[in-house]
Amino acid sequence: MSIKFSVMFNGAYPMREYIGMAKTVENYGFDEIHVADDLMMRPAWPILTLIGEHTKTIQLGPAIVTPHIAHPVYHASNLVALDELTNGRAVCGVGRGGLNSLLGIPRHEKTKAILREAFQVMRRVIAVETTEFSGEFFSTVRQLQLHHEPLRREIPMFLGTWGPQMARLGGELAGAIKADCVADPTYLAVLRDNLRLGAAQAGRDPDTAEMIVGPLCSISSDPVAARRTMKQLLAVFLPFLSPMKEAIGIDEAAVKAANNAYLAGDLNQAEQLLPDAAVDAFSLTGTVDEVIPRIEGLIDAGATHVAFGPPHGPDFPEAIKLLGEQVLPYFRGSG
Repeated sequence: MSIKFSVMFNGAYPMREYIGMAKTVENYGFDEIHVADDLMMRPAWPILTLIGEHTKTIQLGPAIVTPHIAHPVYHASNLVALDELTNGRAVCGVGRGGLNSLLGIPRHEKTKAILREAFQVMRRVIAVETTEFSGEFFSTVRQLQLHHEPLRREIPMFLGTWGPQMARLGGELAGAIKADCVADPTYLAVLRDNLRLGAAQAGRDPDTAEMIVGPLCSISSDPVAARRTMKQLLAVFLPFLSPMKEAIGIDEAAVKAANNAYLAGDLNQAEQLLPDAAVDAFSLTGTVDEVIPRIEGLIDAGATHVAFGPPHGPDFPEAIKLLGEQVLPYFRGSG
């Protein structure tokens, strides 16, 4: 199985900037663009519409959308519209959502059942299946009026997850998962084994299961600046990265202290308090020469697709240039 390489955006940039960013990523030959639907930033669907209109060949989609925020029919309808706009280039990640607690949405004890139904409903909408669906969490009425033609292909879907049990579910539902914010090969191997097990239990060939890993990325010719940028980002997001930080053994007191410093506006203190081990566990950070062996380790641990996550580096244009002109050629045999 050949390795795919993609880039993930979040909603932190002014809307019109995504046009140039996406064109640059496409021109370098990346396989896909993923857009995070993080709750406190610009939402994924309008960004995807904008970049879909201004790109030609690259596949693109949200990673991830969650049925805890909107009904699966809503997500499926947006996905079909994106696929229509881009002439069949849409992909889609669905998951629980890592930042739901910011809206006071508790973790549901039946998350797996909710996601299983969400996949069922979304696929029914995509296929223009109008018979009634009645689930425990989601329902569609009989003769639901859908205003698109059945697609001639199955839109690639994957389950976003950080945990082993959900990785197994991803193998069952889609034969594919995406593990964002993961850069530790040992932890990734655990997810890989559960993905393959879930695929086998569903009657899928485990060797065809797609393991998308989306490590945070801060790449630069200046390794000090790259590390500073990543530490400041992790000071915000590390409290939400469970169960990974517990499994890897990141000190919870240090996580809280760094987060409190960031929220108080003291970025230097947040950077100093953030454990170095967290940078290595959740990100690809440093120079090209430092990052390439880390990517090789993820591939050895089972990654079939690497999607470089934000912030990409202290300087976005430099980071994408380094990835596109040095990292991609290295792995594709042209560098």
